[in-house]
Amino acid sequence: MFFMRFVKLSSLLLFSLLALSGCLEKTGNLKPLRIVCLGDSITYGYKLADPERESYPSQLARLSHGQWNVLNSGVNGATVLNKGDIPITAQKEYGRAIKFQPDVVVLMLGTNDTKNANWRYVDEFIGDYVRIVKNFRELPSNPHVISCSVPPISGDYPNGINVKRAKEVNKLLKKAVMASKVDSLDIYTPMLQDASLFIDGIHPNVQGAQAIAGLVLEKISGL
Repeated sequence: MFFMRFVKLSSLLLFSLLALSGCLEKTGNLKPLRIVCLGDSITYGYKLADPERESYPSQLARLSHGQWNVLNSGVNGATVLNKGDIPITAQKEYGRAIKFQPDVVVLMLGTNDTKNANWRYVDEFIGDYVRIVKNFRELPSNPHVISCSVPPISGDYPNGINVKRAKEVNKLLKKAVMASKVDSLDIYTPMLQDASLFIDGIHPNVQGAQAIAGLVLEKISGL
């Protein structure tokens, strides 16, 4: 069992490193960009020993070799839903993200919307998500918006976050992407290969955050 988990983790990390090596060859020619990473605790780096250095936005900034100014706008517990317990649009980090006038916005939201307290408003998810995208698109900086799927969840939790709802919210995200006509990035599938990339089945560890940073780097570099 341990050997198989090790092989899976090694394979994913090797895939990430190969993707990164291809992107890093281009970093000398990267255009300076202002990038907002808007999300929840997964973006913030909750449960990491040093979120300021280990979160995926921080690792993304380092991978760009200083070419990109990356703002971590992750808020623990944040939701897409305006009727959620912690709506992202009501948080000061959201205001900071707007004032930042980004060139690129990376959205990774939806995990907390699966909580029991929030899931009852799920019919409003797509509309609320599209409005978030619209608010950024109307900025003078005219940012390129990238909608990320939520990462996989490896268990069922008392607050309602579970495997089934993670899949369902990703289906809603696909519909929101089509409705808002933004770019998309699959985080779920690459990270589904090994649960050891997560601290508690929800939040990525340092290696998991590195994998996300690599996927985002590759996506933005290819724009």
